[in-house]
Amino acid sequence: MANGPASIPLAVTAKSELRPLWKELTPAQQEALKPLALHWNDISEPQKRKWLALSANYGKMNDTERANLHERMLDWGSLSVAERSRARLNFAEAKRLTPSEKKAKWEAYQTLSTEEKNQLAKQAPAKLPGAATAVRPVSPQKLVVVPPARKDVVKNQSIATEAHQIDPKTLLPLALQRVELNNPAGSPPAKTTAQ
Repeated sequence: MANGPASIPLAVTAKSELRPLWKELTPAQQEALKPLALHWNDISEPQKRKWLALSANYGKMNDTERANLHERMLDWGSLSVAERSRARLNFAEAKRLTPSEKKAKWEAYQTLSTEEKNQLAKQAPAKLPGAATAVRPVSPQKLVVVPPARKDVVKNQSIATEAHQIDPKTLLPLALQRVELNNPAGSPPAKTTAQ
């Protein structure tokens, strides 16, 4: 049974899913994406699509634009995953500003002294090591305030599953207090027989 299930590979490597591989790119794409060659097979599929779309215009660029693109690719490739996530968040924030607002903020920043720039950098929110970053910043109004844990709640409390703990009309669990009132000190309920 050479064609049976035993001849099918048992595991598929993660790299085989990250197509196209570097060797599958056309020579023109490889030339355009040369700075990413070492990391290409580790880049996610959506990111590869974005880089490939960028490389489509490479042939139309002049030498200065090509050098600039390759320099940015090298910079991007040298960033850690966390730094890339932060860069994406910064880009999303900057995209929300109008061009005049961006210009005003940049000019205001440029007028700061080196000492003031350092103080501003120190005021930046602390980065949480290992914390996952959101693709888009979440508004504080959308976040739910988690109430403090109640101390009067019994730990390891189970959901009502026995017949005497379920309301026969609604099939919902009876209120915990009602069950406790009928059965003080956790004693089993008295069995009643229908007459």
